[in-house]
Amino acid sequence: APAADLHYCTRDRDGDPFVARLQALSAQLPGIRLYVHSARQGQQLGAEALAAAHDRARPAEVWFCGPQGLADSLRKDLRELWQGRLRFHQEAFVMR
Repeated sequence: APAADLHYCTRDRDGDPFVARLQALSAQLPGIRLYVHSARQGQQLGAEALAAAHDRARPAEVWFCGPQGLADSLRKDLRELWQGRLRFHQEAFVMR
């Protein structure tokens, strides 16, 4: 299987029960690199964070599930960084 980066955003890494589970699962899959972005620790997910983990000389493919505002921002900034060599897939996500 091809390698993949999984970026998980949370309000507080230390209080999020999914962080430990994701770490355990990704440790069993050598092709998966887990990045946890914790708002409380000042770790916001942005295009630069995604770009830092990927060779910009190669095309990129992003699969995104999250709030629309973040999706719009990431899509715009990533398209600028990859200059048309980006495929951005989005899962609908609406807060109720």
